[in-house]
Amino acid sequence: MKLVFIINNKNNRLRKVLPGLMDYFQQQYPARVAFQFTERRKHATELAKNAVEIGCEYLVAAGGDGTLNEVVNGLLLSERSAEEYPVLGLLPFGSANDFARTAGMTSSWEDLNKGIQSGSARPVDLGRITLQNTKEVRYFINISGIGLGPEVVQHMERTRPVLGSSFHYFKSILSGFLSYRKKKVICQSPSWKWEGKLLQMAVANGRYFGNAICVAPKASLSDGQFRVVIFGDLSIWDYIKNLSKLKRGVRIVHPEVSYHSAKELRLESPDSCGIEADGEYVGHLPASISILPGGVRLLMPPRRN
Repeated sequence: MKLVFIINNKNNRLRKVLPGLMDYFQQQYPARVAFQFTERRKHATELAKNAVEIGCEYLVAAGGDGTLNEVVNGLLLSERSAEEYPVLGLLPFGSANDFARTAGMTSSWEDLNKGIQSGSARPVDLGRITLQNTKEVRYFINISGIGLGPEVVQHMERTRPVLGSSFHYFKSILSGFLSYRKKKVICQSPSWKWEGKLLQMAVANGRYFGNAICVAPKASLSDGQFRVVIFGDLSIWDYIKNLSKLKRGVRIVHPEVSYHSAKELRLESPDSCGIEADGEYVGHLPASISILPGGVRLLMPPRRN
């Protein structure tokens, strides 16, 4: 099979255009394209793992950042060697699409097909999280968050959207701000160490998280290192006051905000401190995070003249 799509079956944006998408690729690759639909949480991981093991050439996540994260994990959990991995593609139809912002990807399936035809794939880095207590391993392609972020993610998973996904996300952030109590965290790399009360930490491969917040403006998808942004004992009001700067990708100058680079990290906390990956809840510290340089080949959009 040349091309396999893993499709978020609960995505209303995608559902509206799905007949046209399927018809287009069935004409382009008759008998060589398959469409797999998710039925539950983490189902995309199972579907992606199976698709990799049957030997597909291109594996496309159609959905949001969460769908992409599950597909990445399925790819890495497969029995194939890294040299045998298919090229990873993305049609960003989620509510945030933060990874697509960094990669410059659109929801145009014509552009996706041009990328396939031209072979315009390039290696991008991945992050690997290992939970020390359970030895569970999870991967991410965009950003891993520690502190406030995981609690926002959990709130979103526990509640159902009523007025749309954007309002649901905003409401979850507000709820997180009001209920979150800063945790004491120790973060250590081979070259630096940070310790203190933590509001939020972003271990960034991509630049954006939280629906277009450019938290790590200097992050690169293929430079072999993370950008680590730490909001320490920062008040919620200081964070909100600087939100417009974060949206614009302006570095925050504040004694409780710091910026670092690292290839690997060790994170510990005496408190119950959560960790998430690409907006998917992972578990609790202690954990280690390491970079996988060129972990996957990503199908990039064609250059426009």
